[in-house]
Amino acid sequence: MKKLSVTLLLVIVCIAFAQAQYLNYEIIEKMDYLRTNQMTTNKPSPTIAQYKIEGSPYLDDAFVNGTIYTTAKTQVPDVPLRYNIYNDNLEFKTSDGTILELAHPETVERAKLGETEMIFTNYLTTTNSTRKGFFKLLAEGDLTLLAKPDIFYQEAKEEAAYKEAQPPKFIPKPDEYYMQKPGAPAIKIRKSKDMDELIDQHQKEIDVYIKKNKIKFKNAEDLTQLVQYYNSL
Repeated sequence: MKKLSVTLLLVIVCIAFAQAQYLNYEIIEKMDYLRTNQMTTNKPSPTIAQYKIEGSPYLDDAFVNGTIYTTAKTQVPDVPLRYNIYNDNLEFKTSDGTILELAHPETVERAKLGETEMIFTNYLTTTNSTRKGFFKLLAEGDLTLLAKPDIFYQEAKEEAAYKEAQPPKFIPKPDEYYMQKPGAPAIKIRKSKDMDELIDQHQKEIDVYIKKNKIKFKNAEDLTQLVQYYNSL
């Protein structure tokens, strides 16, 4: 799968005062072609470019007024925001309607997009390397529960014998769930044993709770209740 050529434009400039009511941005690169729903690559393909991309790369297509909390402990309210799952980044809309993408998301600690709260944090990949990304925050405390939205980009398919051409499309995938201890990278959770390295006490109580309540590790509500129970012990 080829990465969309979506390097966009903006860097959060230093905010001098904690009471600042807006973010200052500096345009540093090109316009985001995703705004026109067309595919571009390092070697543009006429076959791909002629299609509209089906589906959406966004958690929600609509912008919602949100609040950004920076790592400098500055709160910036009333910013029109949406989350681009494919690029794993936040987009915002300026007062003139221009859509921009954060060039330095690491300056964001968390963001509230309507009812959804997201954090930008470290997590472990399947190869045990550490990356940073945005997660939906489901429960927070001594143990934090996070959901990672996921999406697959399917390339356009050219017309073939007995097969019509198919446009490129974004295909949503189920959220992946992570748990995190303070100061440590988030770890993907798929079964109860994945929690072992995170739980240094109350192991017996957690095992009993999981069995008694028949916790499903692909269910956000079950995992939220489990983490809230752990944090209450």
